Amino acid sequence: MRAAVVGVPVPSLEISLGILAWVVGGAGLDTGLGTLLVALGVALAGYLWVVRRRASGMVVQLHPERRRRMQRLLIIGAVGLVAFPILLAMISYGELGTALTAALVAVLLIMASSVIEERSLVAVGAIVLVIAAVGAFIALNSPGVGASQPVIGLGAGAVLFVAGMRRLGVLDELQRRVAARRRR
Repeated sequence: MRAAVVGVPVPSLEISLGILAWVVGGAGLDTGLGTLLVALGVALAGYLWVVRRRASGMVVQLHPERRRRMQRLLIIGAVGLVAFPILLAMISYGELGTALTAALVAVLLIMASSVIEERSLVAVGAIVLVIAAVGAFIALNSPGVGASQPVIGLGAGAVLFVAGMRRLGVLDELQRRVAARRRR
């Protein structure tokens, strides 16, 4: 029997993965622009965490079975984040480390959608998977990770940030404010 989840969980996952991907993407750029973009990403993540804390009424306790499934997904993701780049570097395919790690995160997001019953994670995972595939193509057709890392990191980070903003209602609030200004 499937245990019901009440409400929509707070998008901590999207915000956490978004800032991680954004920092990885910013690290692949030149010092000045990379630092600026990382600072903007950290500021956005900070803002989203503040909004998330205000929406603490959205927090949902998962059924113990679902919690174990989610913990397994998080452990697999953490191991993959560390192991993929190391193992690929050992077999001379280090340039694919970022792309395959992003692909793993995308697949885990898709799997997590059934655990927390949030269908939007399927779309987010699919978009991140496409970004990972494009990044892998760029990595295989250029020397090193310099060309693919910013594409994958910043692209996936932007998608994850937008997904978190949508689930928090920030985009709805922005749309409401823009519509109110147009009426004036």
